[in-house]
Amino acid sequence: MLMTETPTLYETTTAVCHAGRLQPYRFIHKALRMLMFRTLQQAATLDAADATARAALVAAVDELLEVCSEHLGHENTFFHAALRERAPRAVLAFDDDHQGHELSIGALRTQLGRVAAGGTAVRGEAYALYLALTRFIGENLEHMADEETRLTHTFWQHFSDAEIEAIEQRLLATFSPEKSAYYARWMARGLDDVELATLAAGAREGMPPAAFGGVLELLMAELPPLRRARLARAMGLPPVPGLVTA
Repeated sequence: MLMTETPTLYETTTAVCHAGRLQPYRFIHKALRMLMFRTLQQAATLDAADATARAALVAAVDELLEVCSEHLGHENTFFHAALRERAPRAVLAFDDDHQGHELSIGALRTQLGRVAAGGTAVRGEAYALYLALTRFIGENLEHMADEETRLTHTFWQHFSDAEIEAIEQRLLATFSPEKSAYYARWMARGLDDVELATLAAGAREGMPPAAFGGVLELLMAELPPLRRARLARAMGLPPVPGLVTA
């Protein structure tokens, strides 16, 4: 019987990064990383004695945990459920990771409550939150990279691009306009120029002109002038007046 070797992580990463197929995790994970980095920086620089700054951090961490919890649900319900039907063994380790992340989110919420309560020990509690948040984000960074390489490669082995796109569309159909706008803002901050143009082109193809105009305006508002000009050029729109582009 002919045995095939399991590709190495380097081989899988190379294949995914250089292929032209759909990558279902790529854009949303870039957005999540930007949110994570923003929140971790805020935790690192917190003046725990400042009640206003402390409240702002509590709100930021609560936002991150809510988004992460929601994202886990999205992946479990749409992506992992699909993979369980065709490649159940491949998704087991990722399901285990998700369960661990849910436990970590619960522990972080408890620690966040201690910071929110203030008191004489609040500076130590804030540092404990920062360290726990660092571990949580570190675990998520590795997990997301594995999804973008190993799990994406598994998708390609068992699903066509049309099938992957159909899964994505079923997920997107569950988003409210507000939720779609929220994720679009973080994608604008995290995607490179080519990715952003791809996102905008997909929105233009699938939306009425007026709705697409609102999405494009939202994306443009998150970009510095040079990147706004590049996106306009990629979309075949008039350049920003008076701006010299590279």
